[in-house]
Amino acid sequence: MPFVTPVRRLGAALCLLAGFLAAPRPAAAFDDPAWWNGEIARAEADADRLWDVMAKKGTFAVGTALNEVDVDVHTCHILSIFLDKQHLTPKLVAKVEHEPDSDPGFDEGVEGNSRSNWANLAKTFLAESQVERIRAWNLDCVGKFGISGRDYIREGDRRALVERDGDGIRVLGNVEKGFAEELEAAVAANPGVTRILLGSAGGNVGEAVKAGRFIREKKLDTELYNNCESACSLVFLGGVERRIWSPYPTLGFHRISSGGKAIADRSEVYDKVRAYADELGADGARVVGFMKKAGVKSMHRPEMDALCAANVATAVQRVCFGEPPQASAATGAGDETAAAAANGGEAAPVTTDPSGATESPVAGALANGTVDPADSLVSNSQHRQACADMRAQRQRLAEADPNIARSLAAGGTSADTDGIVAIFDAMLRDHGC
Repeated sequence: MPFVTPVRRLGAALCLLAGFLAAPRPAAAFDDPAWWNGEIARAEADADRLWDVMAKKGTFAVGTALNEVDVDVHTCHILSIFLDKQHLTPKLVAKVEHEPDSDPGFDEGVEGNSRSNWANLAKTFLAESQVERIRAWNLDCVGKFGISGRDYIREGDRRALVERDGDGIRVLGNVEKGFAEELEAAVAANPGVTRILLGSAGGNVGEAVKAGRFIREKKLDTELYNNCESACSLVFLGGVERRIWSPYPTLGFHRISSGGKAIADRSEVYDKVRAYADELGADGARVVGFMKKAGVKSMHRPEMDALCAANVATAVQRVCFGEPPQASAATGAGDETAAAAANGGEAAPVTTDPSGATESPVAGALANGTVDPADSLVSNSQHRQACADMRAQRQRLAEADPNIARSLAAGGTSADTDGIVAIFDAMLRDHGC
């Protein structure tokens, strides 16, 4: 994750939060909209009160890095109630601790964000189906916060849910046989869509590649709606633009298996995956390297800047932009298999950059917010290219929404356009574009 939640907070609000999130709930509250709406209203009122206290103490913002505070644990807390996992609910209450050196009002501001996040997540899951909640639980919660595999919920129907979501198609579920055809049918039925929003534990590599190529053929973008693991990461590569927004769902990679056993490192399947990733503009050698960092039953989740360095993601909010692979970055299959042979038949541990290439100066400078056209590490031409890439992505986002496009055509600024466009405007300013 690009930020670490600080050790936190609060005196009086501590008791208030614990009472709210750990309070007894009536039997069957998990499917009672009236109960949920009451709790949501309470959380929103508490958030407003905490923000008022923050302002009265002279603090007016806590920083955008804390916008997503406690989202991960709140997600699992709320889902534990919806899915009647009462034995886990008390363990999933966000911990509140005081940060002694914070500015007056800072603790209350962060806690207000946390309470607001709880309310917004509760609204989201209240509107979703039980199948969607189960899939979110299995993807986001099992294996975290002390939730063991015993609390995994088996699904009767493993097919992915494919549905319209604004200007996108939202896909939640496994990449099973027929996945690509179902995605194609959904896009055909909704010709105005521009994005594919993904969340999946993975599945069939062949279906993933077929779906990824279809996405690219239709010139659609991909974004993460939820965690996207195993074969889902190959679907993600299909997007023309491949974006990850806060609260930063993860991409997961592991070794390819057949019949439950890992295929050989020398298998031509990895060569095909490398070629597929290269074809779509990512660094195929690094993608295969990510896969070989985890066994069949485990998962490697690269840091966001590593995904950008490999151009797996073309943009990660507040973190980085992807870098097109350099010709020198390609690593042949023989190099990796030779390393595997020298390591007892197992693939040798690889670094974040398995190709051995160093991260480009532009990617590092963008990630650190230090691009300077006069810097000896970043040439004028590289800086111009980085700025051009940001402008192009901003333009694509603006054109995808008719309301934004009209506002910009009329001379509007980011202040009266979509928040995503405003983010790009801020980045262009920050990087001297």
